[in-house]
Amino acid sequence: MQNVNDLPMQEQQKYFDKFERWIETEFNGDESTADEQLKAGHVIFYENDVNPDELIREYPDGRREVVQTVVSEDNSSFEIVVVREL
Repeated sequence: MQNVNDLPMQEQQKYFDKFERWIETEFNGDESTADEQLKAGHVIFYENDVNPDELIREYPDGRREVVQTVVSEDNSSFEIVVVREL
C-alpha cells in the first residue's frame, strides 16, 4: 500500500473524490457544522491548520489522530490509516 500523496496529482484527485463521496454517503449529505456532527456522535475529518499536508480525524470523545489515505497495490481501493495520535 502507498500513501495517496505519493501518487501523481491526477491519481490523487481520483482518491480524494472517492473519499469525499464516502464522507457524503456516511453522513447522508448532512451539511451540519463540525461541532454538530461531533455532538451527533459522528467522526469528522479536517486539514491540520499548522501542517496542511496532514489530515486529522476527530472523534466525538475528543480523541484526535493524524491519518493518511492509502491505496491498495492494484489501486482499486483505499483505506484510512492512523499515522499518530494527537
